[in-house]
Amino acid sequence: MQMMLRDRDYPELLEELKGRKVLIWTCNTCARLCDVGGRENAEALAGRLREDGVEVVGISSTGASCIASNVRRCREDVPDGYDVVVALTCDIGSQLAGTVFGRPVVNPVATLGTGYRDDSRACIIFGRGGDGDVSLEKEAERLGLDTGPIVRSPSI
Repeated sequence: MQMMLRDRDYPELLEELKGRKVLIWTCNTCARLCDVGGRENAEALAGRLREDGVEVVGISSTGASCIASNVRRCREDVPDGYDVVVALTCDIGSQLAGTVFGRPVVNPVATLGTGYRDDSRACIIFGRGGDGDVSLEKEAERLGLDTGPIVRSPSI
């Protein structure tokens, strides 16, 4: 699975999106498991953006947004009228969304590489520590990035 962290805070993303019509696209696999994406986080972000005056025309998601057929299948259900895609996905899912949706993509997520969830369900990145694997939280601290969603919903 791909390991991801947020690379900016909400105010920075909001500034980037002001005056634009937004489609939020997310992955319900790796991004959800890393808590930077998934349908629930996308809905929380959409709600906050709308409160702050950004026109969010829709939210769409799939499992494994790195699989072209998944993204194309979802494209059929996406409303028209947006000029930018906010991708809560890994780099590959973000690039694929740009190709399939044919719009510019803003991706507030940093993809760190591959990893796994250990028995305690913690996200672990392969080969990042001097002695091997390291937790996503420790890598976030080292890089000065944040874990978790851009906007926390009341249930998170």
